Order: sequence, then C-alpha cells, then structure tokens
Amino acid sequence: MTTRRTVLRLAGGIAAGAAGGAMVATSGGCRENATRPSARGGPAPGEALVVEMAAGRLAVFDATTGQTVVTPSEAVLSGDGTRLVRTEADGTGTRVTNHRLADGTSVSGGLLTGRLAARATNPEGSLVALATPAEPGANPYRPGRRGQTTIVVAGSAGQRNRVELPGNLEPEAFDTTGEALFVLDYLPPMAPDRYRVRVVDLATGELQPLVTRLKSAVPPGAEEEMRGEGRQAVYDSLTRQLFTLYTHQPDHEHTRDLIAGARPDAPHVHAFVHTLNLTDRWAFCVDLPSPFGEGPAAAHAIAVDPSAAQVYVVDASSGTVAVIGSNELSAGRTVRFTPPSGPVGSAAASIGTDGVLLIGAGRELISVPLTGAEPVRRTMPTAVRGIATSADRKRCYVGQENALVCLDLGTGTLGWRIAVPGLETLRQVAART
Repeated sequence: MTTRRTVLRLAGGIAAGAAGGAMVATSGGCRENATRPSARGGPAPGEALVVEMAAGRLAVFDATTGQTVVTPSEAVLSGDGTRLVRTEADGTGTRVTNHRLADGTSVSGGLLTGRLAARATNPEGSLVALATPAEPGANPYRPGRRGQTTIVVAGSAGQRNRVELPGNLEPEAFDTTGEALFVLDYLPPMAPDRYRVRVVDLATGELQPLVTRLKSAVPPGAEEEMRGEGRQAVYDSLTRQLFTLYTHQPDHEHTRDLIAGARPDAPHVHAFVHTLNLTDRWAFCVDLPSPFGEGPAAAHAIAVDPSAAQVYVVDASSGTVAVIGSNELSAGRTVRFTPPSGPVGSAAASIGTDGVLLIGAGRELISVPLTGAEPVRRTMPTAVRGIATSADRKRCYVGQENALVCLDLGTGTLGWRIAVPGLETLRQVAART
C-alpha cells in the first residue's frame, strides 16, 4: 500500500505496448550508458524497482541490469512489497495474474467474470479485491457516478467472494483475517462530494460502520465524512495499520469530536493522518499542526519506519516534518528544514540511514537528520519523480525524467543510471523473496 497509495487506481490502455517495447529496446543499451554500480552501494542482485508509467500503469525493472521484469499493466502492490497483481481484459472477463517480486514469477492467475479493476490486496498479496471500474478520468478521491458496485475477492484458487452492494464503493484494504474488506463509501453515489470508511463482511455482504479506538460502536450520524484529498498511504507491517495522509478538509469533523460534541469554535485542521487498524477494525485521526495542509497538496508526502515505530509527514513547501508515533498516534514533534528555492512539484519521502529522512522536492534530494542536524542537499539533473530506499538502507533510488538513478547512502555518490522512457513516478524497491 504506496504511494500515492498502496491501493492504486489504474486506468487507460494507451501505453502498454509502446512503453513495453521501449523498455526492451533500451534494456540492452542501458548497461552501455550506465555508470557501473559500486561494490558497496550499487544495485544489489535480486532487487527490482516498481515504476508508474503513463495512464497509471505499473512496470517492474531489474535494478542491476535495467531489464523489464513485468511489462507495464494495470496493477496493484501488496502492502509488504512482495507481490504485484495485474489485471487485463480477456473477452468479457478479467484475467488476474499474481507476480512474485522481485523476479516477476507468476504465482497464480485466473479468469474472472465481468470487467473488473484491481483495487487492493491483503498485506501479503495472496488476496486481491476487484471492483466495477470507475469512469475514465476518475481517481480514488474523485470518483465517477455509480449507484451499485460489484466487489470480487480472488485468491490462488480463483474467485472466493462476489458481492453486489448499493452505492459507490472503492475497496481500500483487507482486515488481517481476510474475511472483511474496508471500503471508501462515496456520498451521494451519483454526485459524490465526500466519503466515509466502512467495512464489508465478505461472508454476508453486509456493509457496516467501523468501531472507535476504544472498540465501541460508532453511533448513527457520527461516522466521519471526508471531503479533502487523500494524498498518500503507507502500511506499517508491525502495528498492522494503514496510514493515509489527508489535506484540505473543509467542513470535516472527526468521529471522536462528533461523539464528544466538539465546540464550533475549535481550531480548523487543514491536514491529518487517518489511521486504519486492520486487526481491530477501528480508525483514528492524528491532526497535523499548522502549516500542514495550508500549502499545495502535492508538496506533502508520508513515510513509515516500522523499526522505529514512527510515521513521518513532510510539507516540502514550508520545510516541515511531523513525527508521529505509530503506537501513541500523536504528532509529538516537528523538524524544520529550508524548503527548496524553486518549484516543489510532487514531493516524495523515504527512510534513509538511521535517523535520516530522505525528501525529494523539485530538483532537490534532501537528507534531513531527525536529530535537528544540518540537512545535506543534492541538486538532481531533473525534478525528482519518487524516491525509494533498499531494505538494507544502503541505496536510494531516485526517479528522474525518463530515467532512474542510484545514490550510495554510505558515500553520497550517484553511481548508476538507466533510461526508462515514459517514467512518471518511482514507487518502491521490490522486496526480495
């Protein structure tokens, strides 16, 4: 779950053949044009890079050779980064293929009835939730019109559940048992301007509200209805929580405030992190202090470090990092850095070496020590299009215009580059299996 989101909404069919051909054509020449990886910090055998191409399609490349591992396609990633699930139209049905990363091996596949789009997997990628495709041009937070939604859950043996539900629903995540599915419920269905998070019991098909953090039922009328933009989501495998960053929330009230009867003169919050507990099925919102949400939504990014039980939210336009404890669920402190002098564009964040957060904004790659020490800034050839750190935190891969480069986090040198025509955003380093 990454990036923009780990639940990626993917559409369009223009780029698959052309982009796939370009990758094959360049992979042989990449090695000629690339600086060879250093022994310590270069790409490691078995690592692969997940890249978003035109029309939101995902492709996977071998980090050492630049060769295509999985061609561009409509797909979603598992929360733990070990699986990629692709879909493609097959007659009147939908063919689903589950790939193991980082080698691209097909683990399972099958044909489902009807045209469906993959929306979410369980954390391990063994289950996938698919739904009625949205209208062209729609995205997870600006959906099209839909009065009824078909949701299908498939596993290695094919279809496991199929439910028909009234309303305009988008699958977001499975609970840890795989027996329930969290969905975004858009209101009103035919002209949506807000949404709430609900849970579907897959055995009965019943749509239910969440519970509070205290595991009590949410009273009628107290469910949060969100109107802003969900910027990105990250999954914490240790606490089994999905953290989604929201910005610009006019007229929004949290469930806890609706239950408690918050004062009308309470300070307005422009951004918060929506926490979804996949084990106990509760949700909780962590308010972010000013200036979060006051600048452009694209200037915000989120990253999680399970080893430190911390979530980091970045506002690159103001040069602010909020540090949230993933157990305490409170914004305990902020760290400041000088924002880029030029356009920020679409910000990105990733965990670097211990105590360092990597931030991409505009053409700058900024290493921000969370201890408050002076950041290290590097100017990239083009605007940063996503950053991702290897599992051992020795390498940072940086998306560029039509290219990927690798930064040795030990020496601070850029020592590797391959051409990737059509690259939109680098999503992640695929976990080794």
